[in-house]
Amino acid sequence: IQKNWIGKSTGVEVDFQVTGGGKFSIYTTCVETIYGITFMVLAPENPLIDELKEHITNFDEVVKYREETALKSDLDRTELNKEKTGVEVKGIKAIHPLTGKEVPIYLGDFVLASYGTGAVMAVPTHDQRDFEYATKFNIPFIQVIDGRDTSKCAFEKMDYLGKGCKLINSEEFDGLTVEEAKVAITHKLVELGVGREKVNYR
Repeated sequence: IQKNWIGKSTGVEVDFQVTGGGKFSIYTTCVETIYGITFMVLAPENPLIDELKEHITNFDEVVKYREETALKSDLDRTELNKEKTGVEVKGIKAIHPLTGKEVPIYLGDFVLASYGTGAVMAVPTHDQRDFEYATKFNIPFIQVIDGRDTSKCAFEKMDYLGKGCKLINSEEFDGLTVEEAKVAITHKLVELGVGREKVNYR
């Protein structure tokens, strides 16, 4: 019980630059899925939003969503079965640190500024919450771990870890097993100066 409460996890913290200036970091225990990112989600309270206000073309819509979120408790916001809510932050994009591609940024009330980095990478093919969010907002999917169809639900870590599943759509890491890819991708991120191995606690 104590181990579950403490919630120790080993993962990687990754930096994402933002068009218009600034950057934010995410923490992930599933770095093997990094090529499957199709959007990023920030906590509505993330200070980056105010810093880049002049670049955001729908700032009124963003402010309205922030006001709605402020009325909810953290428990309400992180309830797994609740309907997903959010808003795209138009006018700025995150830059994928490995591909250089621009990725849309959304605000989502399920991300808390007080937990972790206040930002998450979203991989709808390999995280069910991201799958539901992407389905609602019509965001594309990229499957990066082979072994199951992801058109109806996500193929999550609990299903693929330790099963010998291999990477696809992941550039030079295609064909590596999940376990091999974790090590290799982490090494590349560290080498590029955009990632750090990190231990987190709940």
